[in-house]
Amino acid sequence: MPLRKKLFRTMLEKKAQFFSAWLLIVISSVVFYSFTAAGANLIDNLHLFYQENKVEDAQFITQEPLSDIDKMEEKTGTEIEERYVSDVPYESDVTLRVLDAAQDVNLYSIVEGDRLSSDQDILVDKGFAGAHELSIGENVQLNGKTFHVSGFMAIPDYIYPLKEESGFLKNPDAFGVAVVNQDVLENWEGHQVYFSVRFSGESRDELKSLLNQTNQIIKWTDKKDNNRISFIKGDIAGVKKMGEFLPIGILLISMVIILILLWRLMKKEYVQIGTLYALGYRKGEIIRHYLSYAGLLVVSGSLIGTLLGWALLHPLLSTFATYYNLPVLEVNPHWSYLLISLLLPLVLFIPLTYYLVQRILKIPPVSLIKGGELKVRVGRLERLFKLKKLPFKRKFVIREMVRNLPRLLFLLTGVVFATVLLLFGFVTKNSMEYLVTDNFQQVYNYEYSYLFNAPQTSPPESGQIGSTAPFTINVDKDEEIATITGLKPKNSAIQLKDSKGNQLDFTSVIMNKSLSDKMGIEEGDSIEVTNELSGRSFDITVDHIAESYLGNMIYMPLKEFNHLNGYPDGSYTEVYSNKELTLPKENVVATTKSSDTISGFKEMIKPLNYGVAAIAFIAAVIAVIIIYILVSLLIEENSFKISLMKVIGYREKSIMKMMIGYNRWFIILGFLIGIPVTLLSISSFMNSITAEMNVTIPVQLDWMSVLICFVIMMASYYVSLWLNHRKLKEISMTEAINRSTE
Repeated sequence: MPLRKKLFRTMLEKKAQFFSAWLLIVISSVVFYSFTAAGANLIDNLHLFYQENKVEDAQFITQEPLSDIDKMEEKTGTEIEERYVSDVPYESDVTLRVLDAAQDVNLYSIVEGDRLSSDQDILVDKGFAGAHELSIGENVQLNGKTFHVSGFMAIPDYIYPLKEESGFLKNPDAFGVAVVNQDVLENWEGHQVYFSVRFSGESRDELKSLLNQTNQIIKWTDKKDNNRISFIKGDIAGVKKMGEFLPIGILLISMVIILILLWRLMKKEYVQIGTLYALGYRKGEIIRHYLSYAGLLVVSGSLIGTLLGWALLHPLLSTFATYYNLPVLEVNPHWSYLLISLLLPLVLFIPLTYYLVQRILKIPPVSLIKGGELKVRVGRLERLFKLKKLPFKRKFVIREMVRNLPRLLFLLTGVVFATVLLLFGFVTKNSMEYLVTDNFQQVYNYEYSYLFNAPQTSPPESGQIGSTAPFTINVDKDEEIATITGLKPKNSAIQLKDSKGNQLDFTSVIMNKSLSDKMGIEEGDSIEVTNELSGRSFDITVDHIAESYLGNMIYMPLKEFNHLNGYPDGSYTEVYSNKELTLPKENVVATTKSSDTISGFKEMIKPLNYGVAAIAFIAAVIAVIIIYILVSLLIEENSFKISLMKVIGYREKSIMKMMIGYNRWFIILGFLIGIPVTLLSISSFMNSITAEMNVTIPVQLDWMSVLICFVIMMASYYVSLWLNHRKLKEISMTEAINRSTE
């Protein structure tokens, strides 16, 4: 009989086990190729979009209009774009930010539809249009004027459409971006002007110096500190990292499972292998036959997985592009990732399978024909247990555990991996909930914040005052942009606590945890800071670290802040209020609402819930596969014992409890080990993707999430037992009788 017929016959006989292992290979290839290729394509499209559409290097606002931009560009070697902007009410509690169509910096790109052809046309970001059911060809009323929606657009400085560049949660239900011709905005009452700039060489410092000679910079934001531009990079990094590391873990588990399958198969086929030798089959032919098992699974699994990954790549890209308002300019298959997806399983599996087969074939043919050396050896660990006085059932279970330690260790490892995957989504959700609903609302005890274009001295009609400015922090040659805010000692609009829960007042210098972790700064450290607006430098000593994670923030007494920065005594640049204030529009640079952040979080959490459910489902499937294969192998391996126990009179329930029941304790142990492993790995993962952001995401996991995950894991275990119950039932008492008469 040709060996290939035996190959397919054996795989069909054990189709559930081989299919389960094959499915893990498919899943790993799908995840690897789709996520890594999607991440690489997003990076490619982002760089291409930034390059072709000339993304800004910074944006700024000056106290007085710039009189001669062309001369300033020539002198500093920069490109400066004067931008017109107006926030227009679209519906109740909904704002549409209308920008002019830039000519030199931050050029718009058409995602769908046509470009602007007249002053009656308007382009809207696709996320906002989707949230408000706006279609191309519709008319919208803005500022008493009717506009025709000619298409959907994307602009590089609003890739992540946030109302404020320091925000961190977008909410298309409450805020969107649109583009019209500049002539339209020039004639609108109440429009604001700011400037976008692109640098060359050292022109950044030259421009700031020149501006401060004849004018005063009241707001300056570099590209890397603008969350509308920088947030997408961290998220893409997260997508790529997940695509690189998660599939490797699944592949390693698949590899061990297949090796165990082959090891058990070859042990059962000692007599057949010895007979093949006797019939004249060469060692190489037998090796190729058993390599074919792994080869067939790996080649077909990686091929199907890569094809499914390619099919998933396009919708995955479209989802990310829509979420980030990024046009997909081109889709590259990224052949390197495609080849890795196809060949990595083969490279991992074949050498180890070859080593395994070689090891078996070192046994002399005569010994193989006799069934090999199948003697049960009592190990040192088993000798340590004093089992004589124990009841039979307990003695039996302990011996089974001690004699199958490698299998139990693999089960433990598999459960830990499935637990990490299962908890990943829940930890992400819990961490975001803590960041917004707990930390944000506890720290920022106000609804409205107003930033002025110049220091104010007269008291506001309501609210509490403060002064704020961006600063560069220098620590051991590392630089980071942070916002320093001066507040009155009894300010209650912002409430900070230290790690012990003690309330902090603003009579000292306080740094938030996000900046402290990023820069490695501790209480008592002295740091040099440079005002990004005026260029003035001075040293401050950090007195306290506050448990706050949003932005790179430092707080200090208002009187000291004004003195160090040369601002008038008693002046302020910001007002915090719980009610909306009536202020002259020409004096206000920016207005923020805390409720926008909360509503943005609620919108973001909706799709996150689906993501958590999807990850939990995949983790449960992986757990079921691992446990099912190991339990089914355990039943096959001990079929004689099970048959003999049936002859003696044990019921199936008792046999199941003795042979398999003890595994649940290793499931529980693996789950418990998986919790700290998850927290450590996700903490590292979060730090890596937020390294370029001005926010730190504290890793949180609540007890309800742990309980849900535990229930899912135990359900996976019992589903595996249910799937294997028929296999146990099929073992007849005649097997023990037949084998005892041989």
